[in-house]
Amino acid sequence: MKRLMTLLLVFTLLFSITACASTAPEQPTTGSEVAESTVAPDTDEKPLSGKIKIWSSGEELGRFVEGFNKIYPDITVEITVVPNADFIAKLTPTLSSGQDAPDLFTGESDYVKYLVDSPFWDDLSNYGVETYTPDVWDYVLSVGTDNTGVIKALSWQASPGSIMYRRDMAKRVLGTDDPTEVSALLSSYDKMMSVAATMKENGIKMFASWQDLMNMQFSNRTEPWVKDNKLIIDDSMLNFMDMAKTISENGYDLNSDPWSGEWFGAVEGEDTFCYVLPTWGYQFVVKPSAVKTMGQWALAEGPVPYVKGGTWLGIYKQSQNKELAWKFLEYVCLNTEAQQDYAKEYGEYVSLKSADQSLAKDKGEDVLNGQNLYAFFNDQMSKIPNDFVTAYDGQINTAFLSATKAYVSGALTKDEAIQTFKDDVATAYPDLIIE
Repeated sequence: MKRLMTLLLVFTLLFSITACASTAPEQPTTGSEVAESTVAPDTDEKPLSGKIKIWSSGEELGRFVEGFNKIYPDITVEITVVPNADFIAKLTPTLSSGQDAPDLFTGESDYVKYLVDSPFWDDLSNYGVETYTPDVWDYVLSVGTDNTGVIKALSWQASPGSIMYRRDMAKRVLGTDDPTEVSALLSSYDKMMSVAATMKENGIKMFASWQDLMNMQFSNRTEPWVKDNKLIIDDSMLNFMDMAKTISENGYDLNSDPWSGEWFGAVEGEDTFCYVLPTWGYQFVVKPSAVKTMGQWALAEGPVPYVKGGTWLGIYKQSQNKELAWKFLEYVCLNTEAQQDYAKEYGEYVSLKSADQSLAKDKGEDVLNGQNLYAFFNDQMSKIPNDFVTAYDGQINTAFLSATKAYVSGALTKDEAIQTFKDDVATAYPDLIIE
């Protein structure tokens, strides 16, 4: 309990002072653009009516409301979007008091394990979730399961990763643009650095930003950040610091920060080979920006399969509307037709195997010259390594990136950067053992 309260204080402070990518204002909504399901309600089930309140850090859940209401027309769904930077700071006091608390609420990947291991989310086995779990990707299920084996939350999305590369540059420099062949050329970090050197010789930057590679690096670890209340710095993370410096010093990237104008501009640029990003990188970065580069992109596998990001949904343990809340969670996270409709409308990779397997049979993406992203990512999800997500990840990831940037820039030596990282973690989590 002491550790939980320490985490609560840290998250409250962190999210009250830290800016995040989301800047959406708080806003309730009772309907939206929708993924419509073809599933009919069970005729033996009594009609359900009432109102459920949901707190979410994004607007995606609103897209399911219309389809849900075609099945349950008498259930009103009110969604309040709270910016991610403020989410934990606003949520935890509300849940602790129980006053005007939501019936369901979300948790982003950086802090979802804090919520999963807290007493706030209900045990989903109370609603028969085990009937559905064989169809849920293992990683999604693992993250939503607490340290005693209780399933607390599920997601409607999954975020496996890829190397999103330019076919035209691959053909010109590497002699092939075939995803399988390119994947073989990138199958280890040494091979990837060799390709980077070859690209440079041809006037091409390998990466939009070395920082993107951290998304992949987290899955290359053998240990999580925290184990037995002790900070663990996996050797692979120390090796990553040196690789990042090599990339920067050799001019293998644009020397830009993710989400900057130059970083975005690489989609249509003439001198950048790839992005190392999960599914949302294609959905929000490459696909909407590829105009003159339409058909010139493809997905390849890098040195390690990886997953990064995602949002989980759970039911508040003290909710007075649990039956209604479960129906909504079931529709969003466990209804394969609803997920397929949502994916077709918004291009998102979803959390049910059956939905992704069905989508893998469809026509491929024009941006990817006919490559089917669901077929590619289904293969990646089957290879994802162990779940190393912890309740501490958000702050520790930020501290590690900051220390690595200082080392890469030359502001600190490697030893100084590592010590700075340890000091920052100790400040954020004074209960951890740090050696």
